Amino acid sequence: MAAEQRLRTLFAYDRTNRLFSVNLTMQQLKVLILLARHDGIASHELTRHLGVTSATLSGIVDRLVTHGYVTRTEDRHDRRIRRIHLSPAGREVLTDIMDSGNQAQRRLLDRLDDETLLMLETVLARLLDAARADALEQGVDIPDDEATSLEV
Repeated sequence: MAAEQRLRTLFAYDRTNRLFSVNLTMQQLKVLILLARHDGIASHELTRHLGVTSATLSGIVDRLVTHGYVTRTEDRHDRRIRRIHLSPAGREVLTDIMDSGNQAQRRLLDRLDDETLLMLETVLARLLDAARADALEQGVDIPDDEATSLEV
């Protein structure tokens, strides 16, 4: 764990990561990430996922709308329900953040020999299994798709 903490500290110095150049709060970033997975989610469901009040969510979403990262629409079946959608600009900023993180990781992996990469693949596969088991014990619904698969 100490080595991982030192690694995270070094990552914090990497100014090539797009995360450092976007003007988003942690809560705003969480909303964008949730919308990437649950686009068009109802506001009340989003408050439940974030553990915030409706008033707090409204302020967060207002700022994201101002940035052009999300849009609000009325539900087609119930006009009282507002649905929150990730805009193309919001999807682009998330993609930029993920891509820059992936590029940084690729630069590091390129410095490792094949034997070390194989060991890392084994360790990551075991960590993934442990994380899935832990999430299941917590009652988290885990999709079995490419987002949770291990690709090295």
